[in-house]
Amino acid sequence: MRSQSRTGDDGEPTMKHRLTLSFNVVVEPDEERFHAYAPAFKGLHVDGKTEKEALRFAIEAVGVYLKSLARTGDPLPIGPDLSIKREMLPTVPSHAQLHNVKFSWPSLQMCGVS
Repeated sequence: MRSQSRTGDDGEPTMKHRLTLSFNVVVEPDEERFHAYAPAFKGLHVDGKTEKEALRFAIEAVGVYLKSLARTGDPLPIGPDLSIKREMLPTVPSHAQLHNVKFSWPSLQMCGVS
């Protein structure tokens, strides 16, 4: 996830976006280790001692893959295993920070949604 901003002539932000990438990672046992791959990213395969480690290595490898795509100007392989969502963020003064907070609520009935 990365935020991008542009500043106007007065130095204040005029537009902020957040890009959220959602991608699939498959982790499977492989003898005494775990093999992980991200189908959207051709050739991306890693392994780890544990399922959690293989997943972490796959996520790190996707970050390297994405940096390589950006450096070479290649497009994102958007498809069934990778989607991208672009959100406009509220304008925030340059001296402030915007925080996104997620909060779990016990039930839909408690908030008036049915």
